Amino acid sequence: MTRWAVIALLTSALLSGAAAAEAAPASGYNQFFQSLDAVLAGAVMPVADEQQMAVRSPSLSNGQATQILAVARNMLGQPVVWGGASPAQGFDCSGLVQYVYRQAGINLPRTADLQFLVGRTVSPAALQLGDLVYFTTYEPGASHVGIYIGGNKFIHTSFSQGIVAISDMNDAYFVKRYYGAKRVL
Repeated sequence: MTRWAVIALLTSALLSGAAAAEAAPASGYNQFFQSLDAVLAGAVMPVADEQQMAVRSPSLSNGQATQILAVARNMLGQPVVWGGASPAQGFDCSGLVQYVYRQAGINLPRTADLQFLVGRTVSPAALQLGDLVYFTTYEPGASHVGIYIGGNKFIHTSFSQGIVAISDMNDAYFVKRYYGAKRVL
C-alpha cells in the first residue's frame, strides 16, 4: 500500500471519527481509534528492505557524485596537515571533505562532528558513491570522515601514511571505529 493510500485511509477514518465525535462527544475518540484500528488491521503494509530504500532514497546527482569522486581522486597524495583545508596547505579529514564537496557546489561545516549533523543517515549496506563515512578515532563521536568511492573503499586523510589515501572499510582499524554514514542531499 502506498503512502498516499495510507493517508487516504487515515483521513477517511479521521473524518468518520469526527462525524461520530460530533454525534457523541464522550466516545468520539474511542470510535476514532476503533475505526482506525479496523482500517489498519485490514491494511497490508509492505516492508521495504535496505536495497529498496537505497534505490528510492535521494542521493547526489550522477554529475555531482562524479565530480566529487574526480576531485577527491585528484587529491590523492596531498599531505596531511592538522587544520589544513586546501591543496596549498594540505588537508585534515574534514578539510578534505569540505574542499571536495565545495568544488561540487555543496557547502559543509568545517569539522567532522559538525559535518555528521548534515544529511541523511545511511546504513553500510546502502552506501552510494560520494556518501560520507565517519569513524571515532581521537575523540568520541564522529572525529574522522572520508568519502565513499565504492567497493567498501573510501578516500580520506591517512595520518599513518601522511597523505590523502584510499583505505578499506573492512580494515580491522576502521571496522572497530566505524561511527556511521551520511548522504548529503
